[in-house]
Order: sequence, then C-alpha cells, then structure tokens
Amino acid sequence: MVRTADENQPLCGARILIAEDEILIALDMEAAFRDAGADVVGPCATLASALDAVREEALSLAVLDIRLGEATTEEVSDLLAERGIPFFFYSGQRLPVEMQRKCNDAVLVEKPATQQHLVGAAAKVLAA
Repeated sequence: MVRTADENQPLCGARILIAEDEILIALDMEAAFRDAGADVVGPCATLASALDAVREEALSLAVLDIRLGEATTEEVSDLLAERGIPFFFYSGQRLPVEMQRKCNDAVLVEKPATQQHLVGAAAKVLAA
C-alpha cells in the first residue's frame, strides 16, 4: 500500500537523514519527522556515519547540522549534491565561506526552531 501525504502527515513516505551530534536535538527532530509521516535514517552524530548513510541509504532529503563535533558537514553536502538528494542545514552557526559558495541556495534553519518549522522546511525543500 502506497502512503500519500496529507495535511496531518506532510512528509508521508519521505526518507529523511538526520545528521546532528546533539542527541536531544536529534531525538526531537526524529520525533517531529516521524509524526509527520517520514521514515528517519539516523540520527548520525559523526561525519563518518553521515557519509555512510548517504552512500548506502535511499534518501528523499537530509537535514544537516553544519558541524558534527569538530568536522563540518561539507563532505556530506557535496555527496548529497552529487547524488541529487535535496538537503537543508539546521544549525546555530553560519555556513563557513567555502560551504556558502558551494551551497549558496541551500536553506538554513536557525536553531532553535519548533518542530512545526522543521517539518515545514522539510516539506518545502522536498517540494522544490
């Protein structure tokens, strides 16, 4: 049975990667996306686990913190772009200059945001 999106589950059927190293934020995002009908991959707290997920999983969308520990997620965003998988950043930081050049039209949702705002951003990026 194929699920279709409705207003209560705007992310129905989407597979969303969460790359976030703050566990409480990651779990909050996971709950928001699951409640909106998405299947969640992750959360990935390290650059290595995020890269593995992008390489190995069928994804509809990715939500990336700009930094996972000391590393930026630039390599992850590059791989997502290469694979044609849309993504947006969810961070309390600005994009580093090099990442900004590469991802100049990427959406940046500033922390903290409500679950509703995150789900809305995800639905908007998926629809684009």
